[in-house]
Amino acid sequence: MNAILGSATKLGLLRTMYRSPERRWTGRELARSAGVSTAQSARDLGELADSSLVLREVVGRSYSWQLNRSHVLFGALGDLFVRESSLRSELLREVSQAIPPARPERVRLFGSVARGEGRNDSDVDLFLQVPGPAERRQAEEAVHRIRTRIWNRFGNPVSALVYTRAEVERPKNPSLMNSIEREGVDIAVEGR
Repeated sequence: MNAILGSATKLGLLRTMYRSPERRWTGRELARSAGVSTAQSARDLGELADSSLVLREVVGRSYSWQLNRSHVLFGALGDLFVRESSLRSELLREVSQAIPPARPERVRLFGSVARGEGRNDSDVDLFLQVPGPAERRQAEEAVHRIRTRIWNRFGNPVSALVYTRAEVERPKNPSLMNSIEREGVDIAVEGR
């Protein structure tokens, strides 16, 4: 399994090939589509071909590469990639379920996870808006629950900002608030 899933490059190559399993790729096309270096791609494709999960065919003076749909792990890879694509909505659901007692006015996911650029070690950036200082404590308790749930389920740390309505209207860091507004994703809070 290490030879197959042992690097981010291999996962990127497999993920890219899985989207078009019937396609035959040049090494350069595949590296570009996967967003990885051509040199690393060549090494990793060779290892994946050695495991027979990827088929290598000589075409002239180069190779073409194709995912082996007959390989015993092809279906499991599909399950993994489908599951991976649903993780963001699961994360949003977890946050939504952990918040209700706090009753914030707004909850937004922002940062790399909101943009769809999160990595497995990315912080989950959350913004909570509460009516005033009296509600801040409940919101901070909700953030603690969220941190625990997200860490236990996804392995990601949570960075949260809790602002009052007045702090949002007159932010100390306007560019941060603009970023939260521009790229943020609203999270529907259960029970609201």
